[in-house]
Amino acid sequence: MADFTVSLDELRKLKKKLADSETQLEEALRRMKDTGPKNLGRRSLDKACEDFEDDWESGLSKIKERIKVLNEALPHILKAYEQTEEEINDAVNGAGRGTK
Repeated sequence: MADFTVSLDELRKLKKKLADSETQLEEALRRMKDTGPKNLGRRSLDKACEDFEDDWESGLSKIKERIKVLNEALPHILKAYEQTEEEINDAVNGAGRGTK
């Protein structure tokens, strides 16, 4: 039989890390807009840089969206696990009282 455990402390740490990641991605996207390719010389090089920036920005935006969804869901997940743990403790303690 498989053992399944969830560390509430680790879920809390994950939430903090995800929130930090979202902030870092926002900063990266802002800096990318501020920097961008600026006439590096040859038009083909400028175009390649623009294409790369567009792809990179699109990828970062998608990651940011997914992190945001996780950040919004994680408090509900954490609450559900906390509630489940509390109900299990209550049931175990209640069963122990019933046998005395």
